[in-house]
This record gives sequence, structure tokens and C-alpha cells, in this order.
Amino acid sequence: MTIHEIREKELENCRNHLLYFVRSYGHIEDRDSLEVVVPFELWDAQADALEKFRTHRRSIVLKARQLGISWLVLHYAAWMMLRPHKSIIGLSENEEKAKELVRRMADVILTNMPELIAKKGEIPKGWKGLWFESTALSVTVHFPDGSESMFKCFPSSENAGRSFTADLIIFDEWAFQQFDRQIYGAALPAINRPNGGQIIGVSTIKRGSLFEELWVDPNNTYCKIFIPWYADPKRDEKWYEDTKADLPDPATMTAEYPATVEEALTVPGGAYFPEVSDDSIITKDELTGKKVTYFFMDYGLDKLAAYWANRDAYGNSQIIHEHYESNLTVGEAAAVIINLTGRLYIEKSITRVVQYLAPPDLWNRHSDTGKSTAILFHEQGINLTKVNNDIEAGCYAMKELLKHQPGMKSRLTVLGNAAPNLVRSLKKIQRDEKRPNVYAKEPHELTHAVDALRYYSIYWTNPAIDEAAINRKPWREDMYEDYENASEEDKKMLIERWGEPA
Repeated sequence: MTIHEIREKELENCRNHLLYFVRSYGHIEDRDSLEVVVPFELWDAQADALEKFRTHRRSIVLKARQLGISWLVLHYAAWMMLRPHKSIIGLSENEEKAKELVRRMADVILTNMPELIAKKGEIPKGWKGLWFESTALSVTVHFPDGSESMFKCFPSSENAGRSFTADLIIFDEWAFQQFDRQIYGAALPAINRPNGGQIIGVSTIKRGSLFEELWVDPNNTYCKIFIPWYADPKRDEKWYEDTKADLPDPATMTAEYPATVEEALTVPGGAYFPEVSDDSIITKDELTGKKVTYFFMDYGLDKLAAYWANRDAYGNSQIIHEHYESNLTVGEAAAVIINLTGRLYIEKSITRVVQYLAPPDLWNRHSDTGKSTAILFHEQGINLTKVNNDIEAGCYAMKELLKHQPGMKSRLTVLGNAAPNLVRSLKKIQRDEKRPNVYAKEPHELTHAVDALRYYSIYWTNPAIDEAAINRKPWREDMYEDYENASEEDKKMLIERWGEPA
């Protein structure tokens, strides 16, 4: 056999045996080694994850820090590029990290398997096999017949993931990508073919992220892979305790170095509304007695988060309906609000809506029409009431409504499953890292429902009036005595004269 035939046979063997390929030709950087670039010696957890990548179209990896999983995914991508016509997309938190993925692929992984593939500018004389070239954000593998396979990386942006098709999309540190939902919505169609296309998402945990939602959702098709801190055989209990002692906030160990899935998903200190749980806010019991109904919303083309809530005479509020929809014009949004209000009169027996609460930015005039959004809603038949937009004061007001005694409900409740997006957002939204008295504005998707509730919380000033309570008057002892000795007709006369007794 010629050298070329031997190489082709070995390439075919690698294409058929993923673990053999990585163990025989894989390399990584190890800053603790004398040689910076060393062979990739797979741990059991890494080998298991690699096999799951091969056998599942959707994989999501929840991991502890610094376990070489990004290297593992890149080796899987390199294995795919041993075949022609493969397109692989890597998505990173920013451009610097996107370039780092390409550097690892080109300068470490492919450069260190010269038996299988040559690098442009260093191709041996007489070479008839694969060769590759790279730019800052792409690597292209060329085949002898002229075909190609390509690995491209993009930084996270609202438009990343559009206008391409791919055989594999890699989300690196997925939970920390700013536009994770927009990217996922655009990228999924690029690989969602009946007989092909893969997604591999890798990250440590971040509360409120799309990554967390996909991980905890029991109904999606993702293969869920958890890799704990001790997957590295060099890490023992002493290493763990030393690391914990050296962290400024030891509680972050559960996020950075979890031992279990439960630890990974329990991120302490970050949630802005730790008082909110299903037990504290969701109820099957409707408010009783005299009630008034309020409407409040957060509105923009990106989202209409609209709510109807009843409030009784004693400061209790109950949300009875939520509408959560994107890409509605003012006219469309107004029609939805009017129609739903009419339906709720019949189905939920709400009272007349006393106020339609909205944030002050809706009163800003548009340069093209000279009209504000509030005026446009007025023209559609909805008169909005401008609320205070003091975020910190609004947050305090929300916490007053949501606080509760152990085992009790908060003063604000949700009737059954009336507001799933609000409940989800309240449980997931985090503290602002720079302003701990307010909630974070990212991920932005979580803020729509929470902002709407903030507008209500800071504004409610007109509770339902218990008319009987207004007419109650303090009675003297002799007045009670006269009442007790009076006939039924005289009792009615005395109440009309003195009012109901307080």
C-alpha cells in the first residue's frame, strides 16, 4: 500500500470510530504541563459525553468550570469535518471568544494531526490528502476532489444564526450569550431537517437564561449531560475545600463547581424575588367581597405583557388573566385588550376596569407622526393612566405585595394558571449586579412581565370600597341599649339616623 492509501484507510477508520479518532489524534492546551500542547487523554465523563454527542441530535451540557468540555466539542466538530460538505457553526459570547474557538481548532487540534491533514503553507511535497486553511473566524478543510467542509464562529448578536444552513451548531457558554433567545429562534431552522442537523449547547448555569429553561424542561428532545466538578480525576476533596476557601463568596461554589444537578440549579444570592414560589403566589381561591379591576401592561413591538387584576377592600390583589404576545401594532394591541376585557366581563365576572396603567415612555411623541403611543391607544378607545417610573421605589412596592409569612399567601396572588409568564419571570429574574436594590434588565425577555407588575405595584391607590364600612359610625353605650330594646321597624329607623355601628 502507498502512503496515500494508508492515510485514506486510517481516515476511514477515524470516520467510523469517534473515540479512536480523539484518543489517537486529539490535542489540547494544558497550562499546567511542561508542554503546553498535550494529547487529549479522555476522562470517563468526557468519553461518555462524546458518545452522546454522536448518538443524539440535541445535546445540552451543564457542567462545572474548567473541565475541557469546549475542547471536547471542538474535537467532535473536527471529526465531523473529516467528511466533505459539512458546515459547522460556533456561537460565542463575544468576538474575542469566537476567535479563540477558531484558534483552538486551527492551531491546536488540526495542526497537531499531521498524519491526517496538512496545513496551508506547510503541505508536504506529493501530498494528496486533506489540507486546511484558516482566518480569524473560520477554518476550511479541503478535500482532494475539490469539496470542502467549514467551521465558522460568530459572536452573539441579534442577527447571529440567520442566513446559513448548518450540520452542527455549537453554543459555547450558552447561558451567558446576550441574545440567546433571538439566536436560538433564528438558528434552529438552520439545522432542523428531518434527517440531519445537530445542536450542542455547553455552559455553566445562569438563572433566567434560555439554557436553564431548556435544561429543566422535561418535554424537549435534548439529551441532558451533567458533568460535576470531580469528573477531573486530579480533583479531590482537598482541592474542593481549598477552592471553596479561596473564593470571595464560598456560596458560588454551587454555581461554578456543582457536585449534583440540584446544586447547579440552586444558585444562591442571585434571585431578586426569593420570596416568590408557587405555594406563595398561586391560588385556586378567588377574592371575595367588593372588588375593582385594574389593567396594567408593558408594551412595545417586542412584547405586549398585559394583565387584568382584581383588588379588594383590604389591599389584596389577584391576577386573573395574562396576555403575552410579540409584534403587535398599537391598533392590534388595543383590539386584543378591548376584546379580552369584554370576554373577562362574561367569563371571569370582573368589574369595570377602573384604570389602564402604563409606563411614562408611552407618552413620548414619535418624530414621524408627532403623536405618542398613549394618544394612539386613546384613538383606539383606551385611555391610559401614566404611572411613576421610579424603578427602585417600584421594586420596593412589588416586594411589599409579594412578601408573606411562612406557609401563607402573599398579598398578590395569581388565580390558577392565569399568568404563567409572570410567575416564571418573577422566579427567575436576578438582582442587578451594579444596583442590588433593583432587578437586572438582562435577560430582557424576563423583564416584560415584571415591569408590568411594577407599574401596578407603585400605582394602586384606589382599592375597592366597602360601602357598608363607610357608613359605620361609633355608637355610645346608650345607643346600643336603645337599639337592643327597639322593634325591628325602630331598629331600621335608628340605623338610618345613626349609621351602622362600627
